Amino acid sequence: MLPIIILLTQQFSDWEIAPLAGLGRAFYGAEIVFTSPTGGQVTSVAGLTIADTKRFEASNRSVIVVCGGPDVERTPIPGIEASLQQSFWNDCVVAGICGGTALLARAGLLDEVKHTSNAPGYLEKHVPAYAGAAHYVDQPFALRAGNIITAPAPAPASFAVEVLSAAGIERQAAEQIRLLLAKEHIRED
Repeated sequence: MLPIIILLTQQFSDWEIAPLAGLGRAFYGAEIVFTSPTGGQVTSVAGLTIADTKRFEASNRSVIVVCGGPDVERTPIPGIEASLQQSFWNDCVVAGICGGTALLARAGLLDEVKHTSNAPGYLEKHVPAYAGAAHYVDQPFALRAGNIITAPAPAPASFAVEVLSAAGIERQAAEQIRLLLAKEHIRED
């Protein structure tokens, strides 16, 4: 199984990676590594602090996950776009959810591949140089196209399934996350 490297920034949207990180490690034995642009402490938008992250660097043979949040959505992060490109060229799967898709767009990784995000126009608003509008797919769940995975903010379950499948978990086993989390929305009365 490939390691899953999650890139977090200050004010990261913790709910977007909760099913992936929690269920991925606890139920599937996935190797989850938390990173940030400089390493050290990061705090989520809800106030959850991760005391020690590793410094994000280009990787080989892994799945890179970019979590959303205000910092990653609106601000270029020096060196991170180049590291994402290098990871992609090194045959890594690169995934982004919510604002994380903006970072993938800034790195040019969405220019020639089908992808999704928060809504039509979202990437154009946050990434003026975005050149992938012709490949945008408006859908409420994660989308995998080759070695790129994208998802809108309210799709952490389908995002977790795609990332875990890319890491090497059998697809049917990974689908249990989506099915488990969907049960609360099914009324039998």
